[in-house]
Amino acid sequence: MRGLGAPRALHSVARSVAIQEGAMRIPVAPVTALLALALLAAPSWAQEQGGLGLDLTSDAPAEQQGMDMGLDLRPSNPNADLLPRFALVGLYATERAGAQQASSWLEALARGALSSAMVAQASDLVETRERLAESYDAAVHCAEAACFAEPAELLDADLLTTARLSLEDAGWTLRTWTYDRDRRVVHEDFVTGRNPRDEDFVNEAAAMLSKRLTALAQPRAMLTVNVNVPQAVVKVGERIVGVGSVEVRQAPGAVAVEVSADEYGTQTRTLDLAPGARETVDIMLEISGPAPDGPPDDSVVGEASSQKAPRKSLFKRPALYTALVGLAAVGAGVVMGMAAKDVEKRGGDADGDGMFDVTRKERLDAQSQANLATALLVGGGAVTAGSVAWLVLVPARSAPASTSVTPGSGGGASTSLHVMVGGSF
Repeated sequence: MRGLGAPRALHSVARSVAIQEGAMRIPVAPVTALLALALLAAPSWAQEQGGLGLDLTSDAPAEQQGMDMGLDLRPSNPNADLLPRFALVGLYATERAGAQQASSWLEALARGALSSAMVAQASDLVETRERLAESYDAAVHCAEAACFAEPAELLDADLLTTARLSLEDAGWTLRTWTYDRDRRVVHEDFVTGRNPRDEDFVNEAAAMLSKRLTALAQPRAMLTVNVNVPQAVVKVGERIVGVGSVEVRQAPGAVAVEVSADEYGTQTRTLDLAPGARETVDIMLEISGPAPDGPPDDSVVGEASSQKAPRKSLFKRPALYTALVGLAAVGAGVVMGMAAKDVEKRGGDADGDGMFDVTRKERLDAQSQANLATALLVGGGAVTAGSVAWLVLVPARSAPASTSVTPGSGGGASTSLHVMVGGSF
């Protein structure tokens, strides 16, 4: 029995070893394929069941990737170009917990700002950073009108907002500073919450910014200025808006339009622009000086001079008649002097009878005539000389000087005047 039992025991051991070796020869490939299918199916099943799966694909919504702040300016709105332009500069956080949520806050503020449809996008966050370049950090930390003015001009934004998320005494606080370029004032708003991840806190901040922009936004006015000079400079208010005919978006209210150009006069108009209005003004500039292409035409200048300074007739001048009066006085003096000389010649005793040939009365009359003749000669000569000087010299002083004198023109008036006066004597 012992001899038979030993072989049976050895057979059992051998069979057991054979079974184990068979188990170890199970193929590996089918098992690996099953495990791979299980791993691929598990996340999809988990996502369908709303459980543990996390979508790490790159097909994220466009709003999250670019934080797009665009406003849907649909063509059906004809006044979309008159909406005030808004730009969200950025947000800075003083604590790490707030910095980690900065992108979510920016998205919420952008949606809140544009949800009212009262403003249009001036630039998104990427464009804002690129345009401001080195001054971006200073603009994000700005809270006063003085430092908001330059970013507003660079972005061409009518409303500009910066934000700060920080932990203050009252708890987590979001503060916004909104700059109104038309009025040049800054409005500060704030809202507090439990923590930066609180959804109600974020939504309340977005609603706060939307309310502020709704209160400040007013439709612009579109002003078109047409001018007749292409190089004319157009100035609206205190800004130079362009050269030649221009179209500009302008804040409503009273505004002065000034158009000027070299060699032309300056024209100024005052307009009262209503919100949402479209105004057109035509301004015609007039030449204020000679044409810049060349010297003025001599014939035109001569014609203008003759029209501006017409010559007065010689017979309408008083000096002519005073000269004639003086000449008459001189003539009378000569006649009276000759008569006095005749009496003087007859004053002796020509016949030798011892008596003068003239009476005493005749001699006294002759003496008076001689004195009067002397007075007439002196006075008449002085009057004649003064009148002649007036006729000759005064026209020469009042006549405009001519740069080019041609024969028969220009100096002919003076020559004829001399001839006539000389002929009169």
